[in-house]
Amino acid sequence: MRLFKHATVRTRIVSIFLLLTFLLLFVWMFLFARIEIQNVEQEYAQLSRQTANSLAFMPAMAEAIANDEPREAQEIIEQLRLQADNPIITAASQDGQYVYHPEEEKIGENVDDGQFTSAIVFGSFITEEDEGVFGPAMVTTAPIYESVGDGEQVVGAITVEYLYEDINAAVFDKLSRLAFVAIFGIAGSIGGALILGKNIRRDTLGMEPAKIAELYREREGMLDSVKEGVVAINKEQHVTLLNPAAQTTLDALHLTTDSTFIDVLGLSETLKNGDIVDDDERMHNGHVLIASRRPLYDGEQIVGAICSFRDKTDMKQLQETIVQVQGYSDGLRAQAHEFKNKLYVIMGLLQLGNNEEALELIEKETSVSAASMPLFHAIKDPGVQAILLGKMAKAAEKKVHLWVDENSSLERTAYPVSDVAIMLGNLLDNAIEAVILELTKEISVFITDMGNDIVIDVQDSGPGIDRDLLSEIFQKGSSYKGTGRGFGLSNVLQTAQKYGGDIDVSSPVEGGAVFSLFLPKHWE
Repeated sequence: MRLFKHATVRTRIVSIFLLLTFLLLFVWMFLFARIEIQNVEQEYAQLSRQTANSLAFMPAMAEAIANDEPREAQEIIEQLRLQADNPIITAASQDGQYVYHPEEEKIGENVDDGQFTSAIVFGSFITEEDEGVFGPAMVTTAPIYESVGDGEQVVGAITVEYLYEDINAAVFDKLSRLAFVAIFGIAGSIGGALILGKNIRRDTLGMEPAKIAELYREREGMLDSVKEGVVAINKEQHVTLLNPAAQTTLDALHLTTDSTFIDVLGLSETLKNGDIVDDDERMHNGHVLIASRRPLYDGEQIVGAICSFRDKTDMKQLQETIVQVQGYSDGLRAQAHEFKNKLYVIMGLLQLGNNEEALELIEKETSVSAASMPLFHAIKDPGVQAILLGKMAKAAEKKVHLWVDENSSLERTAYPVSDVAIMLGNLLDNAIEAVILELTKEISVFITDMGNDIVIDVQDSGPGIDRDLLSEIFQKGSSYKGTGRGFGLSNVLQTAQKYGGDIDVSSPVEGGAVFSLFLPKHWE
């Protein structure tokens, strides 16, 4: 197996074909040889018996031996030998002397073969493998009968033998022809293997199995790692590829891999017209999917379509998180810049000897900072602190007074800063937008973690919320601020529910709106 590890497809196929062909030919020729040897031996044994019987029951042969006419017997035997594939024949008279022998000098000599004795004395017909005149042979011994009145009497015996050397030569001749056919079979097997290897390489785009396996592993790893859903279909509109992200989205949308899902993504359209589409918005059950589609070609024929897609809600959440974090960074940078400028003013006043003005400025800034001190003492979660400071800076730029209730308290939590930014950040941004055009621009924040839940109340002095809209403001795309809005509160609710929390909204009689966020202290 190690030899095939780095071999090409063609080499592997040719090697396997040759191995199987040689194995089959070996078994076939082995069985064929055994059968042929048996058949040829039976043929020669039968031919030997037939020849012997023909001579034994031939009246002219019996008459020639009975009358001691060896010349006449020789002519009869020579004539029959030409018709019986030239066997070796010997003939003996009743008195045990050779009447015919391949070696003429032995004619007239006494025989020394027990077969002749059995045939002459007992009239036995015997066919067996025996030592012949010139070596091992298939030998048949038959008595020669002469008609006497109404009966017959034995006047001599005859042997007909075929040498095993000739029998083996006949077998070898057949096997040689078979080997010639086997050579053509091997050549055909090699040709077929080469053609098959060429077709396989064409189907695999010229890549070897090791390369295909490597690309497959890379593809599986890539599809598992990408966050976008990837779906592919063939020309029968059967799903042939579905990565984990796509399956997750399917489960979230309560869809199955059927024609409905294919139509939702627009894959059937791409399969039909072959258009390339990027960032196509597809709606399903209130969800907006961003899909990009491509047709799959085999030559110039469309054989399938592939689509990558993602829920627009996830993209919106990510975008808002980035905007929130960037806003906090800009707010803190503005505060640092403002504080640095004030330090320069204090330093200048001190250098000019205006100590009283410098002291007055320090006291003023200290009083402002002192107002925020409860925030750092009572609210100990660094993520919430950063969000509140950033939003205070943003509110101050817009002339909005954002303050934290002095009774607030919060220990450090395990919530990710990104999710806290989505929930608290969106509530504060909505509150700032609500009061930006009002005469009184105030926002109060109350946070407490007493009990089993964390409660965050954000109250603004804005125009409030129409009671008819209270049941719709948390739906995706629902907004009175214009198109492309309405995702903030939906993301707040979705993120809160992810941790088992909830959100409530009310419009007090005195005006404005109060958003109450409830989060469990401990979540899994």
